[in-house]
Amino acid sequence: MPRYRKALRAIGFLCLGLTVLFIVLTFISASVNAGKLDIYLPDNTFASEFKPQNGIVDIRTDPHDPHHMIVMAKGEGKVFIEREPPPDQIGGVNIEYVQVLPGGMIYDMSCGNFSGYRQMIILFEFYVTSVTAHLIASFVIRCRHELFSYNTLFLGGTALFLTSLLIHLFYLKAESDTDTIGMMQYYSIIRSAGAAFLTICLPVMLVFAVSLFVSNVSLIKKEGKRFANLLGFIMSGLIIGGYLVSFFIGTFFISGSEQAIRVFNTVMSVYETLFAYFEAMLLSASICGMLAARQKPAMNKTHIIILGCGIADDGTPLPLLQGRIDRALAFAEEQQKKTGTAPVFVPSGGKGDDEVISEAESMRNYLISKGIPESRIIPENKSVCTRENMRFSLEKIMQTESVPEIVFSTSEYHVLRSGIISKNEGLNAEGIGARTKWYFWPNAFVREFVGLLVSKWRQHTFWAVFFIIVFVVINVITPM
Repeated sequence: MPRYRKALRAIGFLCLGLTVLFIVLTFISASVNAGKLDIYLPDNTFASEFKPQNGIVDIRTDPHDPHHMIVMAKGEGKVFIEREPPPDQIGGVNIEYVQVLPGGMIYDMSCGNFSGYRQMIILFEFYVTSVTAHLIASFVIRCRHELFSYNTLFLGGTALFLTSLLIHLFYLKAESDTDTIGMMQYYSIIRSAGAAFLTICLPVMLVFAVSLFVSNVSLIKKEGKRFANLLGFIMSGLIIGGYLVSFFIGTFFISGSEQAIRVFNTVMSVYETLFAYFEAMLLSASICGMLAARQKPAMNKTHIIILGCGIADDGTPLPLLQGRIDRALAFAEEQQKKTGTAPVFVPSGGKGDDEVISEAESMRNYLISKGIPESRIIPENKSVCTRENMRFSLEKIMQTESVPEIVFSTSEYHVLRSGIISKNEGLNAEGIGARTKWYFWPNAFVREFVGLLVSKWRQHTFWAVFFIIVFVVINVITPM
């Protein structure tokens, strides 16, 4: 097993161990602290001034802190704890409302704190920080060794989201007047996790959206008004429009029943989190895409698959396809100079309804014109998509080579998705990218990103449903 796989496995076991440890310590903390609730009062309010309405709980005062009220359970049920302040004292908290649950857990009805909540917060912060650090380490390792994997992309998006959550959390703690924020603030942090991510990423996404719009204007001027050339406008509009919806609707004041407020909070939380999920995947795909376009495969290849695209009316490669062929030729020449091994070319692409010959035949002719002998060319002329490019090319290669070392040549923007498809088809091939015009790259990458999302629609649907359920539950059961 490669060393990086051992490292990834170790990180996986550490995350699993941290999760088990977090759950075990949570139960231990709940058991140890059952029957007791710590309430920290304002400076002008003293624990000795509070008396329970009935005998369900008892009140104790911390001898080291007169503002620290300790509620001890004696039974089960709800109870008001009323304050009897001195006649000359004005202001402060006048009542506490708690519920003693089965098992001795005490729940503060006014703010959501519960028995052992301070220990729970410490455990939660340690767990999320540790897992985030491990996910970032795993993402870095996978980018170096398993870049062509959708799991790598998803891992990167998750690490970005959790990092923003930690930034949001520690910022609020730094702004808080107390040492430990309460559960009410934590509920708010969870509800607003998506909004926090959107805010943190706003500068980057604005630059991305504006750049996408500008490049798309140039693309339309030079390449014409086709739907595929409008994707950049659409994506830019979705990003800007998504932020406008989040910011403007989120500032509306909702009055009325508690139920109406909970419904509104649920809708906003779900919307912002799904938008943040989409944005995290886009940022992660951008990182992986740039790394994939600039990687340098090992010079030990037996075959180079050239992925086809459009050809001219006379059967010659269009500039985009010519760039892919030239990139393959440059790689083959460099490898031959360094190792003395000349790889075999596998031009891959079928014949479209509007094409005079197959893309494979067009590439074959071009390769021959560049001095490549026919003995080093294995055309694959049946495929109509990238998946078939990989599958049918591998079948051709396996007829003459049982253990091939393969690299594929395509355009820069197409390397990441092609690599993922390659792995799914059993090639595990590395990729090289031909440079494309600056105005073509962003729009084409958006098309690739949409393709990646569509290819994993079941996974995205699962997470969408998961987020909806989580925020419905949070907004229904937590205090307002």
